[in-house]
Amino acid sequence: MPITAYSNEAKRELDLEQWLALNAYSPQADPQLLAMPDELRAKATRDIECSGCRARGALLVRGALSRANGKPVGQAHFRFGTAGGANPHHPLCDFVEEGKERRNDYLASFASDRSALTRAVRDLVCRGIQGGMFTQGDMREMRLWFLEERARHAVTLDVTPALLQWCADMQATEEGWSPDQLPFSPEHGRLPGFDWDRAANREWKSRNKHLFKAVQFRVHFRRSTLKRPLQLLEQHAGATVLDPSVLREKYEAVILVAGFAAGYVFKVAATKPPTLFRGHVSDWGAAGHALLALSSLLLYLNEWDADRAGAAFALLAGLAPSTSGLEGNLIGLNPFHDYPAWQVINSARHVAAVRTDARPVVEQVDDIKAELKAAYGAWAAGQQGGADPG
Repeated sequence: MPITAYSNEAKRELDLEQWLALNAYSPQADPQLLAMPDELRAKATRDIECSGCRARGALLVRGALSRANGKPVGQAHFRFGTAGGANPHHPLCDFVEEGKERRNDYLASFASDRSALTRAVRDLVCRGIQGGMFTQGDMREMRLWFLEERARHAVTLDVTPALLQWCADMQATEEGWSPDQLPFSPEHGRLPGFDWDRAANREWKSRNKHLFKAVQFRVHFRRSTLKRPLQLLEQHAGATVLDPSVLREKYEAVILVAGFAAGYVFKVAATKPPTLFRGHVSDWGAAGHALLALSSLLLYLNEWDADRAGAAFALLAGLAPSTSGLEGNLIGLNPFHDYPAWQVINSARHVAAVRTDARPVVEQVDDIKAELKAAYGAWAAGQQGGADPG
C-alpha cells in the first residue's frame, strides 16, 4: 500500500494526512473519514498519482483502529483503482500488488530522525530544495526513470536457491593467495601429508575457469552475501525483474560519490559520526540508504557524471541551512538499494548458462581427487620401491 503519493497541485510527495491538511480537512476530527465530502474524494482521483508509475484513480483509505481499545493500528493511506476494478499500476511498479506485505528497505525516509546519518542527509535535502538545486519533483522523476529502466531491461527471474548454493560451493574451491601455485604432478603424492583435497579443488577450478569468468567483478557467493539474494528469490520467483548489469556503471558511480560524501556529510550537519559509518558506504547496509539515495539524485541530475555530482555535493554542503527543516519531508527511492544482491543473482544466471556439469561441486571434486590419486598410483607403481597412494 502506498503510504505516500505525489500531489500534482502541491508538487511534492505527501502522506494522506498531509494531503488532507493541505485541503483544509482535519483527519483528527474525522479519523474514519466518514464525513468527507464527495468533492474532496473526487479531487484526489485528479490530483494524486502513484509515486512509482503515475497511476491515477487514488482512493483514500482510513486508518485501522484496534477493536480492543480504539487506538490506531494501521496508517491511513492511498489505494489506486478504477471504476471497473482494474489495477492501474504499471506491471513493474513497486506498488502493483498493494495488498501484498512487502519490506520497506527500498525506501529512504528523509523525514525520519532514527539515525544521525538520516538527519544529516535530511538537512542536505532541505538545503538543496530551499536553495533551488533540486525539487521533490526531480526525486520523483528519478524514480520514474528507474521504472523505465526496469521495463526496458527486464528479465524473468529463473534463478533458484539451489543454483545460488551451487555457486557458493563453486567459489569455495578458490583459495586465497598461496606461494604454492604449481599444478598437480603425480610425484607430489610422495610428499608427507600431501593435501589431496586442496589439490583436487585447485584442479577443479583450473578446469572450470570459464565459470569463474562468468562471475561479475566484486560478486561473492558466501553465506553472508547470500542472505538477501535468497530473500529476493523467495519474494520474486518467476517475476519480471531488472537485469542489473545494465546499471553497473551507474551503481559504481553512486558508490564513488557516496564514498566521497560520507567523509563530509556529518561535518556539514555538525554531527559526530557513529562508529558504524567508519567503513565504506557499500558496507553500511540499510543504514546507508539515505546517502545512496541522495548520491543517486545528484548523479541523475548531472547525467551520471561522478565529477559533476561531487562538485554538486560540495555546492549543496555550502548552502544555508533550511529555515523550516520541512522541505525534505518525503519518502524517496534509493534505486540501488538491493543492487549487490541482484548482482549475485545475475552472476548465478551467467554461471548456469556456461556450466556443462550440474552435478554437485563436491561430487565433481571427489571424482577429480580419485583421478589424481590414480595418477599417483600409476606413477608409483612404475617406480622402484613405489608406495601405494594414501
